Amino acid sequence: MNRLRWPQKLAIGTGVLLVLWGVAGFFVTGFAKFAGEADTWVLGLRVNPLQNVIHLVFGAALLFAVPRLKALSGTGLLLAVLFLVMFGLGLARYDDEVVNFLNVNPGSNALHFLAGFASLATAQGAAWCRQCDRAAAAAVKPA
Repeated sequence: MNRLRWPQKLAIGTGVLLVLWGVAGFFVTGFAKFAGEADTWVLGLRVNPLQNVIHLVFGAALLFAVPRLKALSGTGLLLAVLFLVMFGLGLARYDDEVVNFLNVNPGSNALHFLAGFASLATAQGAAWCRQCDRAAAAAVKPA
C-alpha cells in the first residue's frame, strides 16, 4: 500500500511530538541531575534528562515502526504499556515515601496517560488494518 493508514498517521504525529518534547527538554535541562527532582519546566510540564531520553527513544521507536503495520502493532502495544507504567509511577509520586525520579507533575502525568492511550490506539488500529488487508486479499483470490 502506498498510502498511510490512520494508525500510521497517529504514530507519526505522536512520535514527532515525543521527539520534539525530548529535544526541547534537553535545551532546558542539559544532562545535569539525570534522574530526580529538578525545577526545570517546558511549557508548564516538569522535565529531567531521564524523561527527555525516554521521550526521544519512545518517539523514535514509533517513527521507525511506521512503515510496517505488524511492527507498528507490536511497538505501539509495548509503548502503551510503558507509558501507562510511567503514569502509575507518576501517581505514586504523590506519596511522600516515593522518590520522584521522573520529575513529574500533574501535567506531565497527563501527557504520559494520553501518550499511552495514543500508543494503544495505534497498536489496535494497526492490527485491525492488517486483518482488513488479509480479508480483502482472501476475497480477491480466485477459487
